[in-house]
Order: sequence, then structure tokens, then C-alpha cells
Amino acid sequence: MWWPNTFRHVRVTNLAKRSLTMQAADHIPDFAFFKDFYSIPEQRILLSAALLKLDSTETRQFRKRRMDYVATAKNTSRTDAVDSLFLPDEYYGFEEGHYDGVIKNYREMHITSWPEDIPEVGPLLTRLQSLHPDEETQTHILHLATDGEILPHVDNIGASGSWILGVSLGATRIMRLENTERSEPAFDIALPSGSVYMQRDSIRYGHKHSILRNGVLSGHSHNGGQRLSIMVRNLLSHR
Repeated sequence: MWWPNTFRHVRVTNLAKRSLTMQAADHIPDFAFFKDFYSIPEQRILLSAALLKLDSTETRQFRKRRMDYVATAKNTSRTDAVDSLFLPDEYYGFEEGHYDGVIKNYREMHITSWPEDIPEVGPLLTRLQSLHPDEETQTHILHLATDGEILPHVDNIGASGSWILGVSLGATRIMRLENTERSEPAFDIALPSGSVYMQRDSIRYGHKHSILRNGVLSGHSHNGGQRLSIMVRNLLSHR
């Protein structure tokens, strides 16, 4: 089974260790965490490309509203902050609920190609591939609204592979992992913009995972905010 020994448990920096609560970091098998995988300029490239793909699937009305907003918005100051790329929530066609009731206030799509006019995306995704096995994969983009959330769930084992890798862009949200078979404290992990996590096997199918709307971790409040994740998973045939 592919899984470097150094990643059998959570791989974190000293700062990231403070984002793990309830239990010691080395008690989380089959989970890897890379806190600063992408720089702010790299995050902006990835987020711009992902938003462009999502925006292209929406109605002409939403596209026109966004164009009008950008054309008339008065930007009194320039900022390179990653979340400055998001427009206010009302300019996106967020869905209120997922078909299975797990995701609230979101946009999503499966993606097989990236915008050709943002060629910088290619090398960034190539670097991401170094973290996972050389297998056939599927890529999915999920954009949560300011008040969006993902409720506790275990992925459908009949429709997905054994591992999933997620890139977090935008607001820091808390991921919660809860064991499905034993009564034990949950793991809460802060996912800042530019971080990457990978979960597989026991964590993927033995724990419910969720993205909280609001929460407090290590004395820091994380109160919503738009967040976009790029998720890569292996196909079922590779389980």
C-alpha cells in the first residue's frame, strides 16, 4: 500500500500542532496535513482559476450581475488577500442544500480541465500530485458561502476510492473528525488557506468528517466566511 512512513500519522509544523485538539497528533493514523503548502500568490492563482470554472456554469443573469458589480465597485484600497477574490455572497448562485442533505449553501462541479488563459495552474497542480499515488483521479471543486457548511458524514464507499486530498482556499474553517464506532473525543483541525490535507483508509471510512460553519479552536474564533476547496480523490477501481 502506498503511504510514506512519515505520513502514517499527521505530519504538521509546530504551529499546526496547536490546531489539533482532544488527542495527540500522533494518534491520528492515515491523515496527513501540510499547513503552508501554497503561498499567497499561488493561492490566488488557484482560486482565480477555480472561480472562473464555477462562474462559467451559472446563468447569464448571475454572470451579468458579477460583471456589473466588478465594473462599478469602488475599490478604495488594493489588497492581495486571498479572500478578496470572492464577491459578496449574493453574486453567486449558491444552492441551499445538497441532494443528500450533507452540504448547505454551496456551489460545486467536477472538473477535467483548467482555464487555458491561466497557465500558472499547471505547475501548481503538478506539485500537488507529488503528495498522492500515481493513480487515476477525479477532481472536484466545492465553494461554500459565508454561512455554508458540510455536516458530519462518511463518504459513500460504493462511489469513491480509498483516499481524498483537499486544498483549502479562503476563510479558515474547522474540520471535525468523529469516530463512527467508538465513543471518543473528536479531532478538530483548523484548515487555513493554502493548506492541504489528505485522509485515507481508517480516517476516510472510520470517521465522520465535517466542515463547521462557526467554531473556536485554540482560543481563535472561526466564524464562517467563503471557502473554496479543490478535492482530488482516486477512483473506486483503485481501492
